[in-house]
Amino acid sequence: MSGGNIVLYEVKDNIAYITLNRPERENRLNKELCIGLGESWKRFEEDPDIRVAILKANGNDFCYGADLTEKGLLEYLALAFPANGIEIFKPIVGAVHGRVIGSGFGVAIHGTDITIAAEDAEFIFYEPRVGIVGTVLEYTPYMPFKVGLEFYLTGEPMSAQRAYEVGLVNKVVPKKNLIEEATKIANILKKNAPLSLKSIKYGHYKIMDNVARQARREFNMYIKNQLESEDFQEGIKALFEKREPKFRGK
Repeated sequence: MSGGNIVLYEVKDNIAYITLNRPERENRLNKELCIGLGESWKRFEEDPDIRVAILKANGNDFCYGADLTEKGLLEYLALAFPANGIEIFKPIVGAVHGRVIGSGFGVAIHGTDITIAAEDAEFIFYEPRVGIVGTVLEYTPYMPFKVGLEFYLTGEPMSAQRAYEVGLVNKVVPKKNLIEEATKIANILKKNAPLSLKSIKYGHYKIMDNVARQARREFNMYIKNQLESEDFQEGIKALFEKREPKFRGK
């Protein structure tokens, strides 16, 4: 895998354990980590022997979000998120602890179907604190309207217990029991009919879909590749040079 040891992928009893393994940088999402996660989601979905995945992290914190010191990261950030209900139909259980910040919050909440939090988990949406212009379209269905606005606008931390009270996570457990509890749920899920789980997951995420998400997805799938292509650059160059472009399909 391109992610090397920065993303660990272990299979045990039909369960894929996918682990963020960049603890020296609080598991901040860099290019390598995003690519590794993207490959892990694809590997998980395509393996007929794997029924469910558990997403977890090594170190004191689940994830501090995007590594803003790395240039060109935005081009790879989307790879960290499984396309739930679109390309990924098997269930994913999240086991989160410590600080869960920014894009790490997105991966933990939007990227998993069932989320188990350790008692020390703290959820933070730092974007308004650092002036990042982002979107919360993917996250708005997970909390009541007013609670969501308060969380996203203020950037104030939310405790694991509060997250459970507002429906952001499914369960809060002592940190020492986190993986045990996630595995317990995964063992329940893996015994259920795969086609039924696929249908249920598809239906839930389909309801969450909207025009804005569809437009962004289509942009990433079709338009973005064209704008970054050699053919696009050649077309612009040929236009200014008043000649016929030489397209190569790249």
